[in-house]
Amino acid sequence: MDKMKRVLLFFCVLAMVSSCVTSKQNAVSTGDLQPDEVFTITENDIERETRQVNSLIKGEWTYNAPCVDVSGKNFLDGLGKPIAKGKLKKKLKNAYKKIGLYKVKPQFTFNEDGSCSISMLGASMKGTYNYNPTTEKITFKWHGVPLSASLKRDGKKKLQLTFDADKLLSLFSLLSKLSNNSVLKALAFLTDHYDDVMVGFELKK
Repeated sequence: MDKMKRVLLFFCVLAMVSSCVTSKQNAVSTGDLQPDEVFTITENDIERETRQVNSLIKGEWTYNAPCVDVSGKNFLDGLGKPIAKGKLKKKLKNAYKKIGLYKVKPQFTFNEDGSCSISMLGASMKGTYNYNPTTEKITFKWHGVPLSASLKRDGKKKLQLTFDADKLLSLFSLLSKLSNNSVLKALAFLTDHYDDVMVGFELKK
């Protein structure tokens, strides 16, 4: 009989210990999964993620060469893309020379906090930007005016920043009053004839 009591007592104690452990585990798991902790996204979270993304392009970038990107199956009536890009780069280079970009090379500065600045055509302008490395898109906002572009990284030392031709003209107009008709015509050929062209700058760090 004493042996039977000891067996029953053992199983009772074991059941109590198991119950306590289970309760403690449930308490820990539910305590770790508080909705306000798991599902709330704070401003600090967003800022931290934004800075990580912006760190990919942060720094000062200087104009190196014209940049052209083309799309469309029937671009220039079937002219091959490499040939088309080469011809357009020459025209773009001449247009940039007429504007005076080669006298003082344009410079873009991107900061981790989302602020940016541009120095071009004898003028400087500060603004903000939003960069998405997945889509390779960047949206600037200068003087309250949004301006979208394509931004592709070429290693760690080069960027390809291209705009729709009409938006590139908008950028130039924000920075300088281009009153010279020949300059305007040199740039307007892009907006008048080539819908599938992105033009801009190759930038080096």
